[in-house]
Amino acid sequence: MITFTFAGDESGDGSFNFMRGASRYFVVAVIGTQNPDGLRNLLDIVRQKAYLPKNFDFHFNSLASAKLRSLLFESLCQADFDAWAIIVDKTRISDPLKILVPGLNFYLYFVSELIRHIPPAKREGGTLILDEYGYPEQTRDELKRIMKAREIKHGFRRISVRRSQSEPLIQVADLVAGAVLRRDAHKQSEAYDMIAGKIRKLVEYGD
Repeated sequence: MITFTFAGDESGDGSFNFMRGASRYFVVAVIGTQNPDGLRNLLDIVRQKAYLPKNFDFHFNSLASAKLRSLLFESLCQADFDAWAIIVDKTRISDPLKILVPGLNFYLYFVSELIRHIPPAKREGGTLILDEYGYPEQTRDELKRIMKAREIKHGFRRISVRRSQSEPLIQVADLVAGAVLRRDAHKQSEAYDMIAGKIRKLVEYGD
């Protein structure tokens, strides 16, 4: 049976110190594909076309070139993957949640919330790869604890944590998360519109 490989990343920050520049929105995105090597190879092709180093790490916030951003997102809209995302309006989060889930737990709470919206049949037997957010073992173990406490049966065969530079699938998740954040935070939807057809569900959290 061919299973899905998922990868997740975030955009924005988990801070509530808006007076010191904390972002209003926080986004978590998870992408899933049954052809992970094909998606990894796609980023290699984009690097070659753009004359970028082989180890170039794609991050939405570092895409200063409109030409590169267009090339990248035109390629992604033709790629073989699905995406799910959750956007959190931190100005509308209840005080108890702010207290209970600071830092790493804030991030992982919304990872777990997003996982709930991915169809169980797609998750079953698959692999989930998350970007580093603290120590890898702590991140993985804490996510499992949160999902157990919230009675979320994730179904993944394996959960791992890696650096985005070593895993192109995480970079794709970053690009999706960044496009969602840019759409709402800056009212710039060009990148989002190009991959909107890949997004199976966009959860707006803020009640």
